[in-house]
Amino acid sequence: MFDLDCTLVDTLERYFELFNEMLEERGRRRMSREEFQRVYVADELDDVISPPGSPRRDEELHGFWMEFLRRYREDDPKAVLIPGVRELMEELHSRGVPIAVMTSCIVPRERLMEELNGLGIGRFVRAIATAHDVVRDLESGHHFSKVEIMRLAARRLGIPPSELVVVGDYWNDIRDGKAIGARTVAVLTGKMRRELLERYGPDAIVESVRDLPGVVSFTG
Repeated sequence: MFDLDCTLVDTLERYFELFNEMLEERGRRRMSREEFQRVYVADELDDVISPPGSPRRDEELHGFWMEFLRRYREDDPKAVLIPGVRELMEELHSRGVPIAVMTSCIVPRERLMEELNGLGIGRFVRAIATAHDVVRDLESGHHFSKVEIMRLAARRLGIPPSELVVVGDYWNDIRDGKAIGARTVAVLTGKMRRELLERYGPDAIVESVRDLPGVVSFTG
């Protein structure tokens, strides 16, 4: 089960652009690329949106990120396949390994499949689950929870979570993958610091998905 952004595809440019766009809409100044990169890799963007200690911090963060996830794919996300992704997908497919793709973006799975087809990997994907499928849970819960998305993807694959490997670049991929009982592998293509990912206890950390065969034995 693969996370999408910054695990299979590089969309950091879209992230940078939309984050700044939403800051400006709220009367805040834009961040430079250097500043954004520094804060992003340290996982401190929340502090840019709402200062620590703000009485409305939880409300402000939830509102910002839910809007962010709704808008992320309204325009072209400028997605580019991360090197090695297509080759890995082809290998897994040839071995009969079922593949799921999931994302926190609030986008219909049909539209996401169109994107994957455009990137040349849709034919390898058996199941898709997005935040659009579970948005009611997110509205009343937490914007960064992927637990219900992952559970839905597992059901659509028809595979028990205990037999899954969740692969992602962000801490919530690891935390929530472990919460459903899956094995977890963190990739560094999302630029998150290794020590931040290590806090959540992934079963392995690799540079990129192309390194998965070195830490996972695949069987169909």
